[in-house]
Amino acid sequence: MKNVEIITIESDFGAGKKGANLGPQAFLKCFNQELNLNLPHTRIESNHLEEEEPYPGNFAKNIESIVEIQKLALQAIAEVIDKKSFPWIISGDHSNGLAGISAYKDLYPNNTLGVIWIDAHADLHTPFTSPSGNMHGMPLAAALGLRKTTSGKNNLDKDTMLLWDNLINLGSNRISPKINPEQLVFLELRDLESEEIELLNSLEIKNYTPEQRKAIGLNQLLAEINKQLENCDHILVSFDVDSLDPTISFGTGTPVPGGLLWDEAVDLLSALLQLPKLVAFEITEINPLLDRANPMEEVSAKLIKEVFEKSGFLS
Repeated sequence: MKNVEIITIESDFGAGKKGANLGPQAFLKCFNQELNLNLPHTRIESNHLEEEEPYPGNFAKNIESIVEIQKLALQAIAEVIDKKSFPWIISGDHSNGLAGISAYKDLYPNNTLGVIWIDAHADLHTPFTSPSGNMHGMPLAAALGLRKTTSGKNNLDKDTMLLWDNLINLGSNRISPKINPEQLVFLELRDLESEEIELLNSLEIKNYTPEQRKAIGLNQLLAEINKQLENCDHILVSFDVDSLDPTISFGTGTPVPGGLLWDEAVDLLSALLQLPKLVAFEITEINPLLDRANPMEEVSAKLIKEVFEKSGFLS
């Protein structure tokens, strides 16, 4: 068995709908009923932080609390990686996806990290471009060190700009950018705003829609991903459950039709978990307050059990 350690980041400060903070513990309860591994577990909780009162023109909602949560999560993840164990990150909303990337870069500032982001959304907004201000749409923009671009339409106050700068420079070494565009691969993108499309094109970020994935097949997809990330020292995989088709479960904050079906998800994740350079795996955006007919925590637990067994991840 790999030296796997679980880190739960129980925060949904970045989401537009409440409840994803309950996702990690709900998932683990179901998962342990499926496959009780008794793995070491560190909890990052957000109860001590406050939700901001919404106000017009706030395009980085709860950013101060998110910065604090990311600092705590970064430290916990870095400690696991530093002792050569493997962090399995189970997070509330996808704003927490910055923590794993930041932890790796803080430990290994001279290394390159490849990131495979499995998500219906690109998460490339900044507070300057976001239509909602929900920060689960911004973690990769922060990882790429993006600031105001020509398409930026939102005016920010000085405090928000300072906090965004703190998020971009997260970590003791204040490294930014933490990844470059050629170190990033998107899978399952199908719900994008114009600003994100502009960035994908201008930065030439490798990305695959569900239609493109199906057209080339899994073997060709894996070959192209390996080629794209061949110069990276390690790889992190982040799996947002909204990449799944809502017919499986719509128990996530922003479900989008046309995503991964069950067998497709099992095959894809099993293959990615066998990558020799894999250094961390994240699952995120499980919301127990939404779909109760097919609860996402139950669906995800069964799915990940099957993935682990097929990939030999823990053997």
